[in-house]
Amino acid sequence: MSDIEPVHLESHRHWEHEASFNEILAEQLHKAPYLIASVFLHAVIGFVVGGIMLLTQEDASTPVIEMQAVDPPPEVEEEEEEPPEEVIEEVVEEPVLMESELEETVEQESLEETGDPDFTSDAAFDNDAWNNAVGLGGGAGGKYGGRGGRGGGKRGGNPTEAAVLDALKWLRDHQSTDGLWDCDEFMYQDKYPDQPPSDGAGGSANDVGVTGLALLAFLGNGHTMSKGAFSDQVKTGIGWLRSVQDMNSGLYGEEVGNPTLYNHSIASMAMGEAYYFGKSPLLKRNLRKGATLILNSQNPYNAWRYSLEPDGANDSSITGWMVFALKTAEDGKITVPKSSYQGALEWFKTMTDNGTGRTGYAFGNGGGPGGPPSRVKAYLERFPPEKSEALTAVSLLCRIFMTDVTKIKSFKDHEDYDILKKQADLLISKPPVWDEEGGSCDMYYWYYGTFAMNQWGGKHWTNWKKSIEKALLPNQRQDKGNFKGSWDPVGPWGEEGGRVYSTATCALILEVYYRYARVLGAR
Repeated sequence: MSDIEPVHLESHRHWEHEASFNEILAEQLHKAPYLIASVFLHAVIGFVVGGIMLLTQEDASTPVIEMQAVDPPPEVEEEEEEPPEEVIEEVVEEPVLMESELEETVEQESLEETGDPDFTSDAAFDNDAWNNAVGLGGGAGGKYGGRGGRGGGKRGGNPTEAAVLDALKWLRDHQSTDGLWDCDEFMYQDKYPDQPPSDGAGGSANDVGVTGLALLAFLGNGHTMSKGAFSDQVKTGIGWLRSVQDMNSGLYGEEVGNPTLYNHSIASMAMGEAYYFGKSPLLKRNLRKGATLILNSQNPYNAWRYSLEPDGANDSSITGWMVFALKTAEDGKITVPKSSYQGALEWFKTMTDNGTGRTGYAFGNGGGPGGPPSRVKAYLERFPPEKSEALTAVSLLCRIFMTDVTKIKSFKDHEDYDILKKQADLLISKPPVWDEEGGSCDMYYWYYGTFAMNQWGGKHWTNWKKSIEKALLPNQRQDKGNFKGSWDPVGPWGEEGGRVYSTATCALILEVYYRYARVLGAR
């Protein structure tokens, strides 16, 4: 403890040694240079740091400006939806289309009424449902007449509408859960396990085509994807067709040989009518792609046959379906070149015998102008082709619908009236008769013949109407169970299409009263 120096407490009494003002001033002046230097140094440091922060903020804001500059322009969507681009982009490489001007569909004024002197017509809205330039009617009945039942909106109350309803119920009950109508396995959808299973299987290669026919039967009776008692069937059926369409080529289903373009054309018609009545934008691209494939498969300045690529081969049967598929697409505002219809018209003229009015199927194998309808060899004897005028009916109906109604107001003004009348006379000379033993059943012929005779009108239609109802109504299956409402698949194409084909086709035949308005009015 002795080593510790004593603390002098008196040295802490600052009040006893208070410095004067002069002493303090002198001391502060002595320190001034250091304070000034310190303030200057801090100012420089603050300036440098602030500059760095400002430059950093400017650099960080630059990427935001660049991102805004590369936002996709809104014009991209407009270019995709622009109507003139719809077909031209797809078919411009096809020579026949390059030389033909694609004309926009334009609604024409309705024609004046010509009356019905025989008082025989019972098509819906006959007095008002005239046509437009497309050829599918117009006026109060619309392009497709008065859908929904005989007389426009009336349902039931007569045997014809009751038969249609039963057929639609059978089709409803035999649709697969994923939307298709299965040609060869529809019986697995039977609703009455305690009753005999339905029979009449067709070929699986025709699933796409018969699905299209079934959908047309529902659409023809006024049921769409959003309206009608069978809207669910239409919605799921159209959904299935969309799911099997190749959006690169536009083809519905797969290539299955000769049925390929039959399938595609009928599916295209179903898609077209579904779009026409529903206007769902989801279907527009499917419709356009399907129509483009049809245009690209047409032989230049001529018609169609089996090939997806033009190969020079033509036949009247496929050509008929193609014409109506294009007409349906045209109603959906898909542009179609006039040359496509002109090529089909020239083909029908080439294949028609001017003496009889009969239209042949194709060249070769005993065919040619005025030749007989086509038959699979196994059915040549059972269903003799001479008992059918199927291709004449196809030709007559197509030529009626391809008429330029801006120039022609009645059949007698038609430049080909003499040939058209010969064809109408030929059809009525072979009316529908359900005779399995005699081999006169041909639902394909009856389909085209019924629509052609309804368009022709007059006594031709009166007589045909009686015959077709006599043939179909008593032969619709009425036995309770899994058959009720269907028609047995008899005829030269029954084995390929099966019970779904026969039932859908017969339903369409009985919908003739309101499915299409008359192109040239009542006669």
